[in-house]
Amino acid sequence: MSRVFSILLIALGGYYLFQKRYRVINTVLRNPFIRKYAVRILMSIPSVKRTMMNSVFGRSRDTIYQ
Repeated sequence: MSRVFSILLIALGGYYLFQKRYRVINTVLRNPFIRKYAVRILMSIPSVKRTMMNSVFGRSRDTIYQ
């Protein structure tokens, strides 16, 4: 019975976090150290870095591969 109750509480918590995900992300990323670490991790992923650089510098995908 306690296992079912634990699973139910985890599911309800997950649902609540999903509903409030942007508020949670904004609250967590308000801390400069956590924000810096999160950006460092995201920019270490090649596809994310490529997409960000293309967005910032305005290069289209066609000009990169020519």
